[in-house]
Parts: sequence; C-alpha cells; structure tokens
Amino acid sequence: MAEDSKDISSLKAGQSVVCRVEAPEPGGYTATILNYDLEAFLPSREELQIGQIVPATFVCMSGNRALMTFAYMIGTTERVQFGLPSEQETAFAVWADSYPRNFRLRRAVDIIMPSLTGKLNHAVKSADFDVKRLLADLAASELTGCIKAESSEVLSRSAALLYKGRVVGCIYGRKPQPQTQVLEASLKAMMDDLMLQSTEMQVYELPDEVVIAMSALFLGVPIGAGQTADAGDPKAYIKDLMPSLAEKNDTACVMVSTTDKPSRILGFVHQGKPFGSYSIVDQNFTPGFEQLHKLCDESDDAVVNAYLLPKEMQSEKVVYGYALTTFSKN
Repeated sequence: MAEDSKDISSLKAGQSVVCRVEAPEPGGYTATILNYDLEAFLPSREELQIGQIVPATFVCMSGNRALMTFAYMIGTTERVQFGLPSEQETAFAVWADSYPRNFRLRRAVDIIMPSLTGKLNHAVKSADFDVKRLLADLAASELTGCIKAESSEVLSRSAALLYKGRVVGCIYGRKPQPQTQVLEASLKAMMDDLMLQSTEMQVYELPDEVVIAMSALFLGVPIGAGQTADAGDPKAYIKDLMPSLAEKNDTACVMVSTTDKPSRILGFVHQGKPFGSYSIVDQNFTPGFEQLHKLCDESDDAVVNAYLLPKEMQSEKVVYGYALTTFSKN
C-alpha cells in the first residue's frame, strides 16, 4: 500500500470515490480505488478506456477486493439517505438501488421454476390465512425457494424468488399491464395482491444453486447480452464463457431464447460449475447444459444473454435480498 493511502476500514457503503480502470473482465473492469490503492470490480455496460479515471460508489469488500457501482448510476434512495440498521443492509441497498435494472419480460411468471420434488410447503388462500404471519415465518425459517400467487380479483400472477428468507427476484404480471416491472415494483405489487381475500398462494423450496444463480437475472451484471448467430455461434459463446466463470468460481445465469418459437431455457452456473438447465415452456429441469446446447443447435436465431452475480453479494458483508415485509402494507 502506498504511504499516502487511506485506511480501507474507513470505506463505507455508499461512499463516493475515484477509480482507475485497469483491465477488462466479465461484466466490467478491474479497477483501482485511488487514495486507497485498493483493487475493485467496477461493473460497466459501457466500454471504458484502460487508465481512464472515473467516479464510483463503494458497495462492500470481499477479501481484499471491493465491489463498486458508477457514481452517476446511484439514485441515493431514501433508504440509503436515512440509513439502514446495518452496514450489510446498506451495502445491498446501494447495489440494488443504483445498478441492476436488467430483466423485463411479458407475463413471465413461469420463468421461476416449479418445485423439483412436486412438494408444496403451503398452498393457501389469503382469506383463510394470516398472510403477514406466513411471510414472517418464511423469513424466520430462511426459506430458499419460491412464493407464487394468483389473484382472480385483479387478474394478476406473480412469483417471488427467496434466498434464505429474503427476496432476490420477483416477477409480476397483470392482464391490463402485460409488461413485467423491475424487481422492486413487482415485489410491491405482489405484496399488495397477497393482502386481497381472493389471492391464492403456493410456497415451495428450490435448491440453493438454482435460486442464487437465477437471482443474477434480477440483481446481476450483464456479461453476454445479445450473442446471436449473426455475431457468432451461440453454443460456442457459452462454451467460451464457462472457463472464465470456472476460473473465479463465479455464479451466473445463462439464458438462451429464440424468436421463431416461444422457447427460452435458463442455465444455472454455481461457483463456476454448470448445475442444471430449465426449459420455461416445458417446465422441465435437467442436470447440465444439454438443453441449452440443443436449442442452440436447433434454432437459426438463438440469442444468448448471460448475467453474473458478483460474489460480494454472497459474502458476509452483505445482507442479500429484500426483507419479505419491506413492501407489505401495515
């Protein structure tokens, strides 16, 4: 560390700093936080120049490396401005409020896969159950899985992805509004509907590897957007992507979709290894990536989109995900 470098323990979530771009890496760039002589990961959808000096916002540490967001991308929401109970919760709020805004699909509730075992923890109607108590119980039990809901009253369907009792993904669709919203808006709308008497709800578990990888769709960094047959072989792109994920034990979600038929398949990469793939149309999960490769082989217009979840989001420095009661009405 340089003699005039500041103590890294003084860095706080949401703090503005200046970074020097050092080298490209999947999802962004390796950077150095000036004045701290500290290595960092700086996500970026834009092409930056090596050596460029850019403003950034500190999120958290993981080992000897920091996670950043661009300073101009942080909206500094009220939650960050007025403070949160812990530095770990503030770190998640800075990340979630300032950077990821990736995932929107039309009526895509089925993208969150059903129970692998077919077993439901709960299948209830809001009118017959204390929904707030159920949500509190799910949070306390640190459920990793899914809540799916359907309301005949407002013609909506929704699904929330839970990791250790906190929401790390949410899809909400309503017939008058077919376009799904970003995570926070979807979660707020879903919580509102759960309080309606007519809403039917299912709760079930999913493997940690599936949930944490799928959460990259909602809270991750794009690392391979729009890789089409015109730009190269999508199957080869997936093959080339895997070594870089394996080298760093990264967690990611790879999506292959086509326009010639309603096909979309997700591939889950957990700590650098392919865990399995899920066909949304067929509602079918299989180990490995064979389903993705087959769709690439069979389609002339396959498109690959990949999303990386920074490993800092899985560290003890972050309380990952939204509390289930964050947007529920009092």
